[in-house]
Amino acid sequence: MKSLGIDHLKTHLLLSLFLSCVTQLGFAANSEFLRLEIENLNGGNHASTASLVRNVDDLSAIYGDYQYQPLWFADGPLASLRTDLQREILRSADHGLALHRYHYDELLAGTLPETQLDVLYTDALLSQVRDRYRGAVAQVDDQWYLERESIDPRGLLQQLVAQGKGLSDLLHALWPQTPEYWALVAKRAELSTAADATSRPVDGGPALKPGASGPRVAQLQERLLGPGEHSGTFDEQLRQAVVTFQQGAGLEADGIVGNATLEVLNATRFSWIDRLDANLERWRWLPRDTPSTYIRVNIAAFQMRVIENNAEALTMDIIVGRPYRETPIFTEDMQYLVFFPYWNVPYSIAVKEKLPLLRQDPAPLAAAGYQARLAGSQEFVPVTEVDWQTVRPGQFTLRQLPGDHNALGKVKFMLPNQHSVYLHDTPDKALFRKSERTFSSGCIRLAEPRKLIEWVLNHDKSNYLTQVDRLFESGETTTAYLKDPIPVYLVYFTAFAVGDDVVFRRDVYGRDQRIVDQLREAGKSRV
Repeated sequence: MKSLGIDHLKTHLLLSLFLSCVTQLGFAANSEFLRLEIENLNGGNHASTASLVRNVDDLSAIYGDYQYQPLWFADGPLASLRTDLQREILRSADHGLALHRYHYDELLAGTLPETQLDVLYTDALLSQVRDRYRGAVAQVDDQWYLERESIDPRGLLQQLVAQGKGLSDLLHALWPQTPEYWALVAKRAELSTAADATSRPVDGGPALKPGASGPRVAQLQERLLGPGEHSGTFDEQLRQAVVTFQQGAGLEADGIVGNATLEVLNATRFSWIDRLDANLERWRWLPRDTPSTYIRVNIAAFQMRVIENNAEALTMDIIVGRPYRETPIFTEDMQYLVFFPYWNVPYSIAVKEKLPLLRQDPAPLAAAGYQARLAGSQEFVPVTEVDWQTVRPGQFTLRQLPGDHNALGKVKFMLPNQHSVYLHDTPDKALFRKSERTFSSGCIRLAEPRKLIEWVLNHDKSNYLTQVDRLFESGETTTAYLKDPIPVYLVYFTAFAVGDDVVFRRDVYGRDQRIVDQLREAGKSRV
């Protein structure tokens, strides 16, 4: 019996030694295969991974740090998190991100060799980190001047390796953590499960007005009033339905179905989802550390909001740039106010808009307070004292005197920037009766500047607060500097939260589709 025990012990030790050797050989083999996989990627050979990877440099550094050992298989430190990552990738589709971008099909099938799958899991994680935090597409808006923030996905992966858990919480925290962003996500989920419209679109053609009749009017009635027997005549009931629809869509509520109304009327839930995807992407481009008090100008909504201590303190209708003079997206600090300002006419406006008028007849511009300074002179003179037939672009500077006709009105709010864009009053108050207000040369015109003056000076605890009446009526040019500059964000959202709902506005600058196209291309390319 004793000899049998000894023999059994010997056998056990030999078997343990054999298994240990086999295990070491397995690790070595995995390490070698992973090293070759990474070398292929560095050499531009993506074929072995079945779909393209996006983070080649990071992958090389990461696997080098871990001696080319598996991270997600063979008892790797992230092996228990594979299902969590698959689940998070699937959830990211609810935010408008393409699943193919993160190798979802390959990871779910699990049919590739483990070394290849290991690389794809790591690549997918790195891409999820970047795309959630700073957006998935290249910068396609040429008027976007807000710098997107960077993030260190390798550092987060190392954190996961050290913890061995918490992947879902870590990735969730990378989304924009604002109620407005999550309102768009919720709206997208609602539309994704909604039933398709049962009525057919309204055919294109001339504008439909009260008194019109025919098949297109019948289509309009079905679209707005629901299925049933319709007269095909544009009556008062239909006009009211059109007005109600236009008001809800932020369109000119004139009861006439022109191109703008028809575009929104014929939109499907899929087109609304596309719009939401574009706006969700914009949110991911924005700075994350927004202060508790700031001013936000939503160009597409024609609205300014003052946020004070994370609560809305003031809203105001605004006018923004014309489609050929788009208001840019950027942020700067409001530093001072100027009461009864001069308008120093930007060069492009002076040359393209004012010079032809001056050559035709300078008298109307002189009556409106315009002065010119010729090259080599230090003095401004009335524009009627200049021979404009001999003046060429670049040879003059133009300004408008303070007064009732001044394009800036009684006050401008200065946030010095490279675009020469700021907030200001306007003498053209009638334009605020329009729903879509693209009438400026890029600056932001305010419907109620007096209210913003009072809020700014009160927030700044300025001594000028007691002098607002005098400053606003004296006609004297006065500059009021702020002790604490106020951040101003100019943004562009065509879908945004209002109360418990999300509203859509027409994409007046045509910016949404470029983002949507990029998101779709990302899905097609399987990267």
